[in-house]
Amino acid sequence: MPEAALRNVAASSEGTAAGTAGPAAVPVLPALRPVIPGGGLRPGSIVGLSGPGASSLGLALVAGVGAHGGEDGTGGWCGVVGIPDFGVLAAAGMGAVPERLLLVDEPGERWPDVVAALAEAVELILLRPPERPAAAAVRRLSALARKHGCVLALTGAHAGGWPGVRLRLRLEDIAWQGLGDGHGRLRGRLADVVAEGSGAGRRARLWFPGPDGAVADDDSVPALTVVPGADPGEGTTPPTPRNGRGQVSSGGPVHTSPEEEIA
Repeated sequence: MPEAALRNVAASSEGTAAGTAGPAAVPVLPALRPVIPGGGLRPGSIVGLSGPGASSLGLALVAGVGAHGGEDGTGGWCGVVGIPDFGVLAAAGMGAVPERLLLVDEPGERWPDVVAALAEAVELILLRPPERPAAAAVRRLSALARKHGCVLALTGAHAGGWPGVRLRLRLEDIAWQGLGDGHGRLRGRLADVVAEGSGAGRRARLWFPGPDGAVADDDSVPALTVVPGADPGEGTTPPTPRNGRGQVSSGGPVHTSPEEEIA
């Protein structure tokens, strides 16, 4: 990992923290702001990502910082640790800037040291712990995150037991769009983004992602239509717009398998 790059980003982060007004919220994508309490992530907080949409949620959080973070709000730095299958292109489609991503695919047994180094340099770390973290490592990394205002976003099988999680995000009621009755192709996904933490939970229906790869409000993307398929008995069936119940063609339900993800 280039030490010069880390020093430059660390200096930027320290300059922000030194402001008399206190650290600003770590930014998220505009479509997520109504769901996140305060419209952004609390600096130094721990965020838990779970469920079938955890990977996409991680991409979206990275994209929010990449597009709107930094001192001037024109882009910040993120670290991604222990996620060799992280979708850089998908994150870029949501707004992330690959040049401001520090990726450590296989951190090995010294992964706490990697996270500790990054916490001084970036606004958000997306972490998939490779093992159940020891209590000492949890205390150390949580303290460093608070000190430097870095958000730790946790995902994976060993993230659930991490104490001190202030916000949990997941996707529910997932509905893929674009498939008809044996024809068509996946074009986008509608899902409820659910945020739970201190206080009442919140949810919003979003394209996650939409046809252009971005995260957007349900009403901001036109309803998708299905490429018509040939019916031997009646000829070509005209396309039918998506309705409010998730139908994309006459009798053709949307595929809603929770195990599938968009890269």
